[in-house]
Amino acid sequence: MAMTDHSPDKARTPFWVIAFTYALMGPACGINGAFIALSIPALAQFGFTGLVVAGAVGAVLGILPALWLARRIGDGIREDT
Repeated sequence: MAMTDHSPDKARTPFWVIAFTYALMGPACGINGAFIALSIPALAQFGFTGLVVAGAVGAVLGILPALWLARRIGDGIREDT
């Protein structure tokens, strides 16, 4: 016998919430990436280019906490009927 899933259907998180949270988390993670690059002495050989690349990688990885935060906000503002 097949098991049926009785969980409620999840509504998609609105795009504006995802864009808003990425606008918050993207630059913050980019700055953190740059600070991490500054704190590691082995990365000093890459100079300014390494600093910019570390910031860009941090900004790209900022989508992960932004998606998590967007889901949390979306769950909070959604009206279940």
